[in-house]
Amino acid sequence: MRTVDVLVAGAGPAGCMTALCLARQGATVLVVDPCPSPVRQLAGEWLHPAGVIALHRMGITTAGREFTTNRGFRLHTSDGKPPLHCPYPHGTAVSMYHHVLAALLLRTVRATPGITLRQGERVTAVTTTGRARTTREEVSAGLVVGADGRSSTVRRFLRPDEQAPLPLSRIAGLLLPGARLPRGGYGHVFLGGPGPVLAYQVAPGTVRLCVDVPLPGPGPSDIRGYLRHGYADVLPEELRPAFRALLDAGKVQWAAARFRERSFFGRGRCALVGDAVGHGHPLAAQGMTLALLDGECLARHSPDIPAYAAERTARSWSAERLGAALHRTLTGHDPTSLLLRRSAFALWRHDARQRGLVLGLLSMRDDRRSTFYDVLAHVAARALTERTRTARAFPGAAPSMGRLTGLADWLLWLIGPTIGPPRPPRGRLPAIAVMGP
Repeated sequence: MRTVDVLVAGAGPAGCMTALCLARQGATVLVVDPCPSPVRQLAGEWLHPAGVIALHRMGITTAGREFTTNRGFRLHTSDGKPPLHCPYPHGTAVSMYHHVLAALLLRTVRATPGITLRQGERVTAVTTTGRARTTREEVSAGLVVGADGRSSTVRRFLRPDEQAPLPLSRIAGLLLPGARLPRGGYGHVFLGGPGPVLAYQVAPGTVRLCVDVPLPGPGPSDIRGYLRHGYADVLPEELRPAFRALLDAGKVQWAAARFRERSFFGRGRCALVGDAVGHGHPLAAQGMTLALLDGECLARHSPDIPAYAAERTARSWSAERLGAALHRTLTGHDPTSLLLRRSAFALWRHDARQRGLVLGLLSMRDDRRSTFYDVLAHVAARALTERTRTARAFPGAAPSMGRLTGLADWLLWLIGPTIGPPRPPRGRLPAIAVMGP
C-alpha cells in the first residue's frame, strides 16, 4: 500500500491548485487523473479577478498570448437601449481555452517538489478514513481530495444515495474564428432569444459563443433551425454571418447546465473542491474561480474539513446567490422575473455604485453578505416603485396580492438559509416562428 499525505482525484484546475497549495506547505501529494492529457472540451473558460489573483499568489502568470484580459461585461438588454457597461471595480478577468489553463497548471504541478502526477489513472473506491483504491494500487492518505468534477467519484462514495444535480438548460458552444466583438476586452451578454448568449474572446482572433437553450428544447432534427431563428437576430451584425455558417456546418459543441448547491464539502478524511462541491449555471462563469479559491482554503485548514467547509460556505454564499439570481433574472419569463429584470437594468443604468457592487460580487473580490443585501434591497425597491407607478397610471392594472406574493416568494428563495434549486419558469418562452433548417 502506498502512503501519502494527500491523494487528489482529478488534475483539472481545482485539483492542481489544491495540490500546489498543499505541497508548498510540505505535504507529499499524489495526483491521479483518468485523462492522459488535458481534454479540449466545452468547460470553464473565464476566470474572474479573484481567480486571477489566486494564480498570481502561486506565482503563476496569465500574461501569455493565449490569455485575453477582460475588464468586465457589456449587457445587451434587447430593449432598444444602449448596452449596459459593467466594468469590474477592481482587477481584471482572463479568458482562454479550458485546456490552456489546465496545461499551464499541470506544468507547474510537474515542476513542484513533493507532487507525483499520474495521468491515465483514476480513483475507483474511497473511504472516509483516507483509504482509497486506484486502477493501479491501494493508497492510504491523511487527506483524500475529490477534485473530479460534477460526476465526482469521491462524492459518490461519500453520498451514494444522493440525488443527481438538477438540469437547468443545455449550452451550445460555437467558436467563431476571425470574428470581432462589438467592444474588445469585455465579455458580452446578448438577450432577446429563448435564452441569453454569452460571448467572449477565447483565443487571439477567435470568439466563443455560449448559447443557453432552455429545457426541454427541440430534438436533434429541429435544433439547427431553432438556434438560427431563435438567436441569430439578437447577435450583432459582426457575429451573425459566422454564427449562421457554423450552424450550417454543424460545428456546435454541447454541454449540460446543472445546479447543485454548494453545501457539502466532505467528511472524515475526504474533502471536495470545485464542481465536486456544487455548481450553478455557467452564465455567471463562476466555476473555475470558486475551484481555485476552494483549493487555497482547503490547504489553509487541512486536515480540518469542518473549518474548511465553514469558511467556504461563508465566503461563497454571496457568489452562489448572485449567480442564481442572475440566471433566474435573465432567463425567467414569469411576471416577477421580468419585473426584476426591468428594474435591475433601470437601476444599473443610472446608479454606478450599484452596478459596481454587482460586479464586485461577481468578481469575488467582495464576498460580504451586506453587499449582496444592499444590491438586492435596491433592486427590490426599484421593482416595488415601478409596480406602484404602473398602478397609479393604469388603475385597472393595480398589483394583485398574487403578484406581490410572487415578489416576496422570489426574494425569500434567494436569501433563505439554503439557496435550493432554481424555480422553474412559469411564463411562456419567446416564440420562434420558424423551426425548420
